[in-house]
Amino acid sequence: MEKVRKNNVISLIINICIVFFVGISFFDGFRQDVIRDPDWLGFEGIHSLRFFTVLSNLFVAISASIMIVYNIKNLVHDTNYYPSWLIVLKHTATSAVTLTFVTVVLLLAPSYAIVGKGYFTLILGNHIYMHVLSPVLAIISYVFFERSYFVKFKQTLWALLPVFLYAILYTTMVIFVGEANGGWPDFYNFTFGGHSFVIPFSIVGMLFVTFIISFLLAKWHNNNLNKK
Repeated sequence: MEKVRKNNVISLIINICIVFFVGISFFDGFRQDVIRDPDWLGFEGIHSLRFFTVLSNLFVAISASIMIVYNIKNLVHDTNYYPSWLIVLKHTATSAVTLTFVTVVLLLAPSYAIVGKGYFTLILGNHIYMHVLSPVLAIISYVFFERSYFVKFKQTLWALLPVFLYAILYTTMVIFVGEANGGWPDFYNFTFGGHSFVIPFSIVGMLFVTFIISFLLAKWHNNNLNKK
């Protein structure tokens, strides 16, 4: 029971940190340019909601907020209960921010380095909250300290839904509406320089990566639950 209480305390602390980090980063975007490069994108305030990074971090902050309620309940009643829907929700949100983390570290940061802006531009400073700290903390809390339910394989597929919905929105705004008509520029470069036919392949690639992330997170989570 002492270990259970310890896990709940650590989970509580981590979830509070996630909500805090996402909160200060999100609201900071309403004071100044979200990516600190107005000449390139110029998205401020409410326009930051067009980024999957921001949306996925808000998603994981919401799941962390709900988890905090159950952390407190568990500590008060000396239990270790998290409803199955909450574990699946946290899994889905964690998969989304992990995709953000992987994309930044393996794709966006290297592209910044290539154009001379520096690899760590999207990792350090205020970017560290949504691009690094929030995803890493979400992984740690979900995998190691929120263990009361085995995530089934079919439930890992829920992680594809946020990416699929965002892909539809992104494609609509970039291709069918277009920047000239009030849509979005291809800020994630899914068209690889204006080649619209590439977008379906980009979407399939992101969905595949998301599936791998979701599957591995569930396996890691379940393995630790077995150890318990």
